[in-house]
Amino acid sequence: MKLTDILSTEDWKRLTEEIYEKFGARGLVNDKDGTLVVGSNQWGNEICPQIAKKELRICATAYYYLSKLAQEKKEPAVGECDIGFTKILVPIFYKGEFLGSAGACGLLTEDAEVDTFYIAEALGLDEEEVEKRMVGIKRVSQKEVEAVLAYVKKRLDEILQS
Repeated sequence: MKLTDILSTEDWKRLTEEIYEKFGARGLVNDKDGTLVVGSNQWGNEICPQIAKKELRICATAYYYLSKLAQEKKEPAVGECDIGFTKILVPIFYKGEFLGSAGACGLLTEDAEVDTFYIAEALGLDEEEVEKRMVGIKRVSQKEVEAVLAYVKKRLDEILQS
C-alpha cells in the first residue's frame, strides 16, 4: 500500500500547503522509503531552498534518523538537521503498516545553534552573508513546535479515519 492509495497527490499537497500557511514551515509528505511525495511550494526560510537547489543532502541524514525513530516508536519525532533547522515528522500508519510521514521543516527554534560556517561552505557564500540572511528568520518557541506537531497529527487522524 502507498500513501496515494489513501489520498491523492493533490490532497497530500493541500495538507503541505496548510502546514505552510498556518505555521510558516515547509510542509512535507514522504513515503516509507523517505522519498518526497509532495512538499509545499513555500519554504520556512531562504537557506533551505538554496540547499535543495544544489541537491545537497544536508537534511537527509536527520530526516532518515527521525523517520526511523518515528516508525519504530510509532510516535512523532522532532529534531534538527546538521545546520540547525527543526524537522517535525509524524509517522503515517494505516492498518498497522508504515506508509511514510508528514510534517514540517525549516523552522528555527529559539535555542537552536545554526552552523553558519557549514552553510557558507556548502553554498559557496561568505559566512557574513549567511549571517545576514539568518537575521530575517523568525525563531519559534518549543510551544510553537508542539503546535505544528499537534496540527499535523490531528490532520492525519482526520485523513486516516475518513
